Amino acid sequence: MVARQLKDGYSNFRFFQALLPQAIPDAGNIDGISVDTKGYETVTFVVNVGATLGANAAFAADDFFQLILEHYNSVAAAWSECYPSQMIHSVVGANGAYSALNSGIFQSITSFTEVSTTYAVGYIGPHRFVRIGVSAENTPSVTSMAAICVCGLPADWPVNAPV
Repeated sequence: MVARQLKDGYSNFRFFQALLPQAIPDAGNIDGISVDTKGYETVTFVVNVGATLGANAAFAADDFFQLILEHYNSVAAAWSECYPSQMIHSVVGANGAYSALNSGIFQSITSFTEVSTTYAVGYIGPHRFVRIGVSAENTPSVTSMAAICVCGLPADWPVNAPV
């Protein structure tokens, strides 16, 4: 019997910092780091959401965080939220419901049970630069977050040569 040999995924992907590890405050918005997707066929953001911090480690009914996917429109020279058709993710409806056609929201974190987990979103839009953002609505508990962007299937890399 021949032993199964794993295939190398390391050589076919590139990893970029997308959101520096930080405590997300209970008010305001945070923009992630812009990622240049030129030369890649796949783009996936992976967001690690930590536990809530502080004495009030809970969410009130109207407090929540939203994870948002944005792309840079070079014609308009501005960042804009992605349409649902430009995102691939596992959440449909409920906490992943879109507040508007182009809200860019791929996850709403509305309760204590939705922290200490990982969320992912794929981008299939037409623009070269993408980033994620975090929006705090009302005053949810402070939560720590970090994110990376995984770009895959590069056009110009050898299949088995690590970078």
